[in-house]
Amino acid sequence: MEELIIGSLESIIFENDQNFYKVLRIRVDLDQTNLLVEEELVITGQFTTIHYNTPYQFFGQLVNHPRFGQQFSVTRYQQLMPTSRKGLINYLSSNRFKGVGPKTAEKIVDNLGEKAIDQILDDPKALDKVSGLTGKVADQLRASLLKFQGTERIFMQLTEWGFGANLADKIYKRYQSHTLEKVKENPYQLVTEIEGIGFTKADQLAELIGIEPDAAERIASAITMAVAQVSTEQGDTYVSTPDSLRAARDLLEKSRRFLIEDDLLAKGLDLALTQEQLLMVGEDLIIPSIFYAEYGSSKKIHDYLMAEQVERFEEEEIDQAIKDVMALIKIDYDQEQQQALKLAIQSPLSIITGGPGTGKTTLVQGLIYLHAIIHGYDLADLNEDNFESPIRLAAPTGRAAKRMQDTSHLPASTIHRLIGYNRESTIKDFDPIMIDGSLLIVDEMSMVDVWLMNWLMQAIPYEMQVVLVGDKDQLPSVGPGKVFSDLIESGVIPTVSLSKIYRQSEDSSIVHLAHQIRQGYLPEDFLMKHSDRSFIPCSAQQVSDVVGQIVEAAVKKGFNSQTLQVLAPMYKGPGGINQINDLMQEMLNPASSKKREIKHFDQVYRLGDKVLQLVNNTEDGVYNGDIGKITAILTAKESSSNVEEVIVDFDGNEIHYRKNELDQLTLAYCCSIHKAQGSEYDLVILPLVDRYSRMLRRDIIYTAVTRAVKSLVMVGNPQSFNKAVSQVQIERKTKLVEYLQLNLTDQEKSQEQSKSKKYEDNKQSTNVLKKETTTQAPTKIKQAERFILNDQTIWQVDPMIGMEGLKPEDFMQNN
Repeated sequence: MEELIIGSLESIIFENDQNFYKVLRIRVDLDQTNLLVEEELVITGQFTTIHYNTPYQFFGQLVNHPRFGQQFSVTRYQQLMPTSRKGLINYLSSNRFKGVGPKTAEKIVDNLGEKAIDQILDDPKALDKVSGLTGKVADQLRASLLKFQGTERIFMQLTEWGFGANLADKIYKRYQSHTLEKVKENPYQLVTEIEGIGFTKADQLAELIGIEPDAAERIASAITMAVAQVSTEQGDTYVSTPDSLRAARDLLEKSRRFLIEDDLLAKGLDLALTQEQLLMVGEDLIIPSIFYAEYGSSKKIHDYLMAEQVERFEEEEIDQAIKDVMALIKIDYDQEQQQALKLAIQSPLSIITGGPGTGKTTLVQGLIYLHAIIHGYDLADLNEDNFESPIRLAAPTGRAAKRMQDTSHLPASTIHRLIGYNRESTIKDFDPIMIDGSLLIVDEMSMVDVWLMNWLMQAIPYEMQVVLVGDKDQLPSVGPGKVFSDLIESGVIPTVSLSKIYRQSEDSSIVHLAHQIRQGYLPEDFLMKHSDRSFIPCSAQQVSDVVGQIVEAAVKKGFNSQTLQVLAPMYKGPGGINQINDLMQEMLNPASSKKREIKHFDQVYRLGDKVLQLVNNTEDGVYNGDIGKITAILTAKESSSNVEEVIVDFDGNEIHYRKNELDQLTLAYCCSIHKAQGSEYDLVILPLVDRYSRMLRRDIIYTAVTRAVKSLVMVGNPQSFNKAVSQVQIERKTKLVEYLQLNLTDQEKSQEQSKSKKYEDNKQSTNVLKKETTTQAPTKIKQAERFILNDQTIWQVDPMIGMEGLKPEDFMQNN
């Protein structure tokens, strides 16, 4: 049975800023407490905010701690408020509330009654009923009440609804003082706006606050969630309506024991479309932001190609400039590479794609110098630190950008930083800043999702030349879409496909292995030891031990935590990322009395640890996938923020993390193959076993192998590698190709094809505008010059194209 103690805070003995757990000493009001306790009592529990010298009701149980004696374990608490008329008037007219004297307080109580405080906190307009109370005083009073007890009240309610301290904190940070009204208004918005809350959790809350199982808003949310899940988990940019409804029905019926009939699904779909939670294009459902991104980027590409504002040059002038470049950088480009340079320098927008060792980096270097020479830039200025280069280099991750900078000797940045995306930016509201310069080269384009592609295109001025570089056979983006392969497949953008292998000597086998994997087979000598690669057979249970032995041997040969990298497809279980990281931390950075440590939940971070950034932080210049090293751990007394801090060095950029920000980091001795994309390492250790079955795919193993520069050690069983090479990823469902082709009329396509034909005739491996399309543009999509798709202009595009005369019920017949 729940027990009650009334008291006020005396001191804080201990607090954990990760989960709000505190050990407090309170002074008990013995006159109002029936339990047999001392006047001073230690209480424990999760407390968000708690004020000194303020009476509280603490609910919970008296316990006897084996070491510390009698304590009170708190399950919930609330500030003790006066309930009598006199008590309320005295409270509201106290010096806590500026501008409220006894007469004003009396008016408030007379109008709102003994529940005045609850009404003011629940309803921002409650004080409108009080005559003579100015808006300024009313706002100050409510703000002060929220300050003194609103936050506690919000967290207490969230706790009663079943949210743990961390989720409650996320919800409060999102909605602040409006938390309870926002959540009550639509609990299902938590699914899309708060990370860690799924439909089932939101539906449980909805049931608690009285939303019926057949409510249209419940069903609309489930349909929206079904579409969002496919986009998030599978990378598709649309879902067919029948598939969406089937998935939504499954969500709904698993969450509550209530059968969802077809007519209810129809009503829910109608509401989701009416409220613009979803758009319908043809017979498919799309998350609005994804539609804006796919169609918006396609429209900008169309307008960009047709604008023809990029300066053009005579072929003889280009040929001479290429000769000058080759003499300057001492590289002899063959015919294929020279044609690629010509195509890039004469096209407003072009693509260079190719596997490892095919010369993409060398070509980019030549393109930089070619652009400088042909535009009359002083080459000596390009490498000056204080020179504002007209050539912009960018990549999706910090690691990839740094590689571009190292190879080009020019400044490079992440795409996010280039377009002004920061931690306050949201997918829905972000407005990119325009990029200046005359040439933009973007590398690792396979990592770019539909949102980032749209922002990038909207940020590019029409007079800027753009070259997109990448390997179309690598893993697609983590976010929705398969932008790079779609751009190539559309045939709209002049494209160079490099196939000849230039990099590495004849006896080097890593690049050749990568190309064989890309073609769908393993070589006969796959299990044999080579000078740069080897294979060690073992079971899933043996993976960690074998990896440990390889690392031990590698360290003796001169490798270290920065030059070697273990890549694994999965996080949990034997041979997973988490287990290998713990093992390698103890091997490469063992505990020592000379090394400081800090614990964050179950993870120990140690001075010297190799760590990986998990989220984008534009202000500090670190991004998801960046790898750094812990260079200092500060105590609260040493830190200027008065809390424990960890300092991480990311290639010379030192970032401070407070203890409660350590969830932005993880150990990086072993990381996922996705996280390693855009990076290269001297030695890559790649374990692959049967228990990774759902991650055994050709694009995954191909991406992993291409991270290795000098040495590759593969671990596991041959069957797993064979299975991975033979399994092709299920193609993501996207509409970018369709939109790109819709946005070009036959005349426009003919113009673009003629521009590229002279290059295509001389180069068999180039895939430039080969694909013809018979798709006709929907009549309701208005063609406009320099059309930028956003929340305002989107409604110039009819999302119900092709749906005339159809109703949501019509999709039930196949369900």
